[in-house]
Amino acid sequence: MTTWKKRTIVLDLLGFMFGRFFISGMNPVGMAYYLCMYTQETGKGILAFTILLGLATKMDWIEVLKYALAMGTVTTIFHLMEHTGKKVNSKIRGIAGGFVIAAMSLTHGVLMLHYKFYIILALLEGLLVFLFTYLMQKGITYLLSCKKGEGISNQEMISIGIMLGCIVYAFPAWTYYDISMARLFVCFIVLFVGYKYGSGAGAVIGAACGIAVSFQGNEVTLIGIMCILGICAGMFQEIGKWGASIAYLVTGISLGFLYEQTLINMSGLRDLICSVFLFLLVPNFLCKPVAWEAGTNGDYIKQNIQLITKNKFRDFSDALGSLSKSFNGIAKPKQMFSYEEVNGIFENVSEQFCKSCSRCEECWNRNYQTTYQSTQAIFSVAKEQGRIREEDIPFDFVKRCINVKAFVRETNKSLEIAKVNLDWYNRLTESREAVAEQLNEMAEVMKDFAEDVCGMKEVKNDVEEQMIMKLHNHHIDVKRLVLMENREKRTEIHLVAKMKRGRCVTSREVAVILGQVLGKRMRPAEHTKNVVSKEPEPMVFVEDTRYKTITGVARKTKEGEEISGDNFSFLELDTGEMITMLSDGMGSGKEANRESAAVIDLLERMMEAGLREKAAINLINSLYVLQSDSKSFSTIDMGILNLFEGSCDFIKLGAATTFIKRGEEYLTVESSSLPAGMFQKIEVESEQMKMEDGDYIIMVSDGVLDCFPYEEKEACMEFLLSEIKSSNPQEIANQLLRKIEEMEDGKRSDDMTVLVVGMWEK
Repeated sequence: MTTWKKRTIVLDLLGFMFGRFFISGMNPVGMAYYLCMYTQETGKGILAFTILLGLATKMDWIEVLKYALAMGTVTTIFHLMEHTGKKVNSKIRGIAGGFVIAAMSLTHGVLMLHYKFYIILALLEGLLVFLFTYLMQKGITYLLSCKKGEGISNQEMISIGIMLGCIVYAFPAWTYYDISMARLFVCFIVLFVGYKYGSGAGAVIGAACGIAVSFQGNEVTLIGIMCILGICAGMFQEIGKWGASIAYLVTGISLGFLYEQTLINMSGLRDLICSVFLFLLVPNFLCKPVAWEAGTNGDYIKQNIQLITKNKFRDFSDALGSLSKSFNGIAKPKQMFSYEEVNGIFENVSEQFCKSCSRCEECWNRNYQTTYQSTQAIFSVAKEQGRIREEDIPFDFVKRCINVKAFVRETNKSLEIAKVNLDWYNRLTESREAVAEQLNEMAEVMKDFAEDVCGMKEVKNDVEEQMIMKLHNHHIDVKRLVLMENREKRTEIHLVAKMKRGRCVTSREVAVILGQVLGKRMRPAEHTKNVVSKEPEPMVFVEDTRYKTITGVARKTKEGEEISGDNFSFLELDTGEMITMLSDGMGSGKEANRESAAVIDLLERMMEAGLREKAAINLINSLYVLQSDSKSFSTIDMGILNLFEGSCDFIKLGAATTFIKRGEEYLTVESSSLPAGMFQKIEVESEQMKMEDGDYIIMVSDGVLDCFPYEEKEACMEFLLSEIKSSNPQEIANQLLRKIEEMEDGKRSDDMTVLVVGMWEK
């Protein structure tokens, strides 16, 4: 028998004690305990029987019948809810149980003479059922699923304290050799919990048990005494079991002298001594100290790590942004020579020819003004045209200068060298701008990632506890389960689990189990294994999408070529996005294929890494610009389909028109941008369209539309699509390409690719 089954049986039998809880003619605790234990697949009959048996020891048969009918009613309600796919969490169970018990008590009350009093009691009992269901759920879940040495949180300890208080209150007045079993149990449980979980837990359990004992007619000071005993057990935890026991006993004896009447009423020193003796008999592995509030400290650490990570990424983002601005501010491209550059060329040429010329005195002293005006005219021509001719030189200058031809030749030579330098300067500047653009995009990516890091948060509620129980019932041992919520408010479940007893359960079956508890469709994440392993391994489950897609593709290579210059990809992400990508390299053949394949590969990697599509495209464009011999370009055609909302964002850079088939209606998405790599900076614009159930997206390369010899190519395409009656995306792609080939008589003047994506609601 598994540990889970053993614990379930023990808790089922404890139903007898909760059934004995009786106050003012009510037993809200027994009903609440049944509601908390309802998540168990088996044992509901045994649990109901033990609770009703406990009720029978305290109430008459009419009251027992009332609670039996209430349990049967809520069980039927929950079965109907589960059958319709609705989740039944602790709040719903508490509300339903409280409403049912209140309704039955009201029915009983209106038949009584003092019906107003019974109506008040009925409403009070319904409220108490809801409160106790909510308060005891965490404790029951911990008792069922805790592992050896596992810590306990504040909420779980308080929940267990409330349960123990109820058991103490309902404990029968059994005695053995003048030793009260109830008081022996109280002293033992306070010592055990205080030693195992520390002073805080001991104080909680001591207070709960003290309150229960005081409700039985004892002194209220017992609450403080039991708290002190619980604190004492935890404080001496470090000196071992014997040391803590002696300290506990000494503290109890001391309190007995201070509050003699209270201690005697509690059971006397014999009960205290027997509880210590019983504790010493407990095996060491059962009472080994463990951490309390481990969950709270862990949450605090995780939150700090998350905040530190976010701040670091923001710092890196700001640093990259500053570096990008620095690169952009270093220099700007120049379209022509500056005044200083042209003036420097003429100074060098003049120095070379005029200084050693025999007519230098006449030109630059006697006719300085005329010579200066002539050189300024030549300077203006050189700046505008980039070179000079003999006819561009003023007549007076030609008449005086004896080295005109050499002067023109040397000036043009210097201008050509300056042109080469200008070209390299502009190339270097463009490279700097490309690097600056990449740094800027990386800064935005890191900033976005920082938001993702902080946007992913853990969600804590009783749903996690129900999931653990459900998985245990299917022989899956859950070591850890965390419910997460991402920036888009979508649910993710991260768990570490293994199979028990050599069973085989697929990850899809696990997703169904988790989805039933959560009330949402779940599916395994992309890298999650298909089968639950025999060894503990991490598994991730994400919220399933509202829509599903089926794809089809048809391709033909240009006549005379061995390989197509078009490349494509269908990429489905865990974020619920389905991305269709098509790239057409410039020209055809191996070179075009290499270019388009590189674009698709980079887009896939960047999108899988979590980059936004516009950032990915800008990075790819800057890579093209950085290639010094870049004379090739590639089109980019993307359709980002959100399978949760049913919307699609289309991004086109030099791509052919995309068609959307909606019944007999056709919509088009056209490109207004040039291919990637043509310009340093590009404006990536997207067009969003709302999709409907049964829509088809038809994406084609330009080789398909170029086959139509008419100006209205889109209209011709829509006509061909209207002739295809198939609803299979693959068949639509095949038939469309076949019809286009028939129009061309089998001749293929360019590579042709047709992608079809059909979308349906699940």
